[in-house]
Amino acid sequence: KYKFDGDQRTNANTLAGQIFNVPFDNALATAGTLKRTIKAVFAEVAVPVMKDMEITGAIRRDEYTGFGSTTNPKVSIRYNPIEQVLIRGAYSTGFRVPTFKQMFDPITESQFVGADFTDPATCPTRTVSTAPGCQSVRDFVTRFGGKETLSPEEAKMYSAGVVFQPTRDLVANLDWWSVERTGTIYSFGLTTLADNYQFFQSNFERDSTGKIVSVDTRWVNAGETTTKGLEFGLKGAFNAAGAAWTAGFDLSYLLDKKSRLVPSAPMGTSEVGRFTRSGDLGVRWKHTATLTRTEGDWAATFQHVYRTGYQDFVLPGVANGSVKPANWNPRVSAYSILNASVAYSGIKNLTITAGIKNLLNVDPPFSVTYDTNTGAGSSWEPRVADPRGRSFALRVEYRMF
Repeated sequence: KYKFDGDQRTNANTLAGQIFNVPFDNALATAGTLKRTIKAVFAEVAVPVMKDMEITGAIRRDEYTGFGSTTNPKVSIRYNPIEQVLIRGAYSTGFRVPTFKQMFDPITESQFVGADFTDPATCPTRTVSTAPGCQSVRDFVTRFGGKETLSPEEAKMYSAGVVFQPTRDLVANLDWWSVERTGTIYSFGLTTLADNYQFFQSNFERDSTGKIVSVDTRWVNAGETTTKGLEFGLKGAFNAAGAAWTAGFDLSYLLDKKSRLVPSAPMGTSEVGRFTRSGDLGVRWKHTATLTRTEGDWAATFQHVYRTGYQDFVLPGVANGSVKPANWNPRVSAYSILNASVAYSGIKNLTITAGIKNLLNVDPPFSVTYDTNTGAGSSWEPRVADPRGRSFALRVEYRMF
């Protein structure tokens, strides 16, 4: 069972402190009134079809309070045509129920104060002008919060790849994968809703004269999302300069990412290398490279973490030319940091590790827009970067047995 009863301490730093929706604010607590019971059963069987081939089948059945039950299978295959080569593939389905936050967050209303919004029903150009129906509209509120009618997401996942190990000290892998999600839980902003008004007319509440009085920007079950990519890994070990060295390189390369807003909408344009407000950001290239030198009881490790840049979201006023900010750069820079650590294991059963994260104290790249669905981010993108500068860590590990 899962529940959140809020922060039981004095509320001085939350509502009384005028910090709206601060983490652990009691306004977001379930106060013990919301509970979810999850029951699951899992079974797996491995069948050696041939000497060098094995097929594994698995099935999982889950039962969620309020959502009924779901059954999801997984089938995988492993084949060794020769000792140095492994060919593998898998198919599975998935199921994710909405979070308590997505279902039960309190409804908040915000007055729209911009000057660059037009009624999508009367202004097809979506640009403020003197044309009939294209005057600025601002006297309305936007609503955001939980939606109890959300349905679960469902997914189908495919993968296929090969592992090559020519020697004991060298191994490489390359895997292709694809994820197809339906009923994806998204929160669309005002601009997206207006630009796709033909699909979201019911989100715009109007008075008897047809004037917009509120826009519902709460979570919805969107149509579909497809994501495809490659995973590449290379690991090796060698001896040089009186020490043992190990090196590793792990790469995630995004081939394709598209979505449709609702089931009846066409599939949109590529989201690779472009800001999207919900879900995984379509960063084309992400890698982590590691090099470790070990000599006697000492080991030193350097790590490079890299995320390629992407196209930032263009705000409506900038897009239509009514606002021209100085030094405007629509592209978010790449994120690249170095980490380092030293470990000592000269005392029996004891390992002491000291490390520095973000060795060069790199700031996260500036981003005009960022994912707010998790409550994180402020002019930086939490799905890509870390706002913490140079930080230090010390770990002491003692093995009893």
